[in-house]
Amino acid sequence: MVDGKHLSATEALASVTKALDVLVLAYDRGEIGVTETARELGISRSTAHRILVTLQRTGFLRHDPGQHGYSAGPQLVRMGLAAIAQLDVRRQARRPLEELSEKLQETVCLYSLDAAVVRLLDGVECRHVLRVSVPLGQELPAHVTAAGKALLALRDSADVRATLPAVLPATAAGSITEWPLLEVELEEVRARGWAADLEESAHDLHGVGVAIRNRIGEPLAAISVYAPAVRLREQDMPAVATALQETATTIARAE
Repeated sequence: MVDGKHLSATEALASVTKALDVLVLAYDRGEIGVTETARELGISRSTAHRILVTLQRTGFLRHDPGQHGYSAGPQLVRMGLAAIAQLDVRRQARRPLEELSEKLQETVCLYSLDAAVVRLLDGVECRHVLRVSVPLGQELPAHVTAAGKALLALRDSADVRATLPAVLPATAAGSITEWPLLEVELEEVRARGWAADLEESAHDLHGVGVAIRNRIGEPLAAISVYAPAVRLREQDMPAVATALQETATTIARAE
């Protein structure tokens, strides 16, 4: 809704596009004003002013007292730094992931946690005919994956509750959908230092995951091994977890 009027889908999309154009302009110029924004984007001064003020209120731009124009705000800076961090951890992790996949002869993945989901940043597929694929950029509910649970376990229960949806979604028959069960599971992960996925993200698929922390203990990402359940049995998981923890340490030291 703008000025008391409901926008159509087309108008809403146009508004979002204009806002993104303003952010790109601010990035290119470093600082932009109302007149410059209106001229460069071919919009009215009132529209330019409304977009700039909205982006300022939401933290994407900043306009300090005495500052002529608008520049990158804390939200935009945070997103940029997060993107850089993901690129860094991918670069640091690539060789260790390849070595671990070769050692275990299974698919190894690198995930980041973004609110309630994990995102696949990188991975190395094994050579088995029956293997787990690595669709880069894939997102899954964090609580159904080994990597996601490894990262969630680094947070306290209140933070996890605030991050995940009240109704936990399922992606397979084995997915944990009840909060008491998830809290017990995360306590077990905290105690042993690694997480398991027992057909929780997909049917007939098992996984083991550990978190990667930086030098001061903050989480960077998580790595996991995934394989058909027939090849990655529960009794094999502690040994796989040890190999993952060694690789996580190697990646963290490269930071």
